[in-house]
Amino acid sequence: MMEGLSSSLNVNDEYLLDFQGIEQISRSAADELYNLLHSEKHVETINISPFVQKMLDAVTLGRFQPRQRPTATPIIHCATIQNVTHVLMAK
Repeated sequence: MMEGLSSSLNVNDEYLLDFQGIEQISRSAADELYNLLHSEKHVETINISPFVQKMLDAVTLGRFQPRQRPTATPIIHCATIQNVTHVLMAK
């Protein structure tokens, strides 16, 4: 979705993305948002929830750290989206 948005934005204009009411985004959406915010386009954000900011921070950190493939990654089972939010916000 953001990829299509990015290609339709004019580099000479300024844009403000208001995240009011957006409580969660996927990692892939955060990755696309990172690409948009770090492009040649003038894009700012407001009203980013703590969860959305945490996902954006995770993507940002991932861009500057080498990939590590641990041999034993624990699997965390989450029955609801509230469980996912709780697990991600606890770190």
